[in-house]
Amino acid sequence: MSDDAAARKAQMATRFNTMAAEFDAQGAFAHFGRRLVEVVGVEAGQRVLDVGTGRGAVLFPAAEHAGATGKAVGVDIAESMVRAANEEAESRGLGTPVRVMDAEQLNFPDNAFDRVLCGFGLMFFPHQNKALGEFRRVLKPGGRAGVSTWRTSQAEDLQAVLVDLDLLEIDSARPPGWIAEPDVLARALATAGFVDVRVIEDPLIARYDDLDHYWQSVRVTGSSRRAAALDAAQIERVRDALAERLRAYQQPNGIHVEMAALLAVASG
Repeated sequence: MSDDAAARKAQMATRFNTMAAEFDAQGAFAHFGRRLVEVVGVEAGQRVLDVGTGRGAVLFPAAEHAGATGKAVGVDIAESMVRAANEEAESRGLGTPVRVMDAEQLNFPDNAFDRVLCGFGLMFFPHQNKALGEFRRVLKPGGRAGVSTWRTSQAEDLQAVLVDLDLLEIDSARPPGWIAEPDVLARALATAGFVDVRVIEDPLIARYDDLDHYWQSVRVTGSSRRAAALDAAQIERVRDALAERLRAYQQPNGIHVEMAALLAVASG
């Protein structure tokens, strides 16, 4: 592994460890987690691997679909995320199915799973093709993989405000491996050896009670590093600009923000 890749993985682990306690596993993440499981088609009795589990937005609906005769397990590079997901899993009677593991070096035998899922994690892997190759290796012949990325994320407005206020360079608004185009996502899966690749754009209108609700939700997602770097005066400027920008989305029952995910399904 190159020094740059190792450093990036360590940085990601630290970043997601920091936000684990407040990470929004509900809302948009829970919605698209359920949708990914539905689109891929997890069935009773199947063995399912969830890569980049986080707080379990994909893992828990996968476990429900797999049922008592199946098994859903998860991996994540951030120890705090693993602990939080396992605490929730235990409360649901699922034991502790999540372990710390590098997506680019999966410690599972070949052909171990009927389904391999990854919700909003691919953009954080330094070597995406290597990770996808691992997905395919542990997938049974004829099994299916499902991957989601953001077409338009819930943090777009925050990022736009940071750029407008010269607090963020436009070129660094997204991780280096960000995939927002259907053909790019399809090509990544095909290059890794997957076949019958299908990508759909799945929209969602999320409702936030007010500016505080929106700020809390996006502050502990992929935008956490940028939000954490702001001082008190900058936060005040950003929140004022956000309030003005979000006014266009105000409805009688809250702020309605449009977003969309790309949901890809492919066969091994």
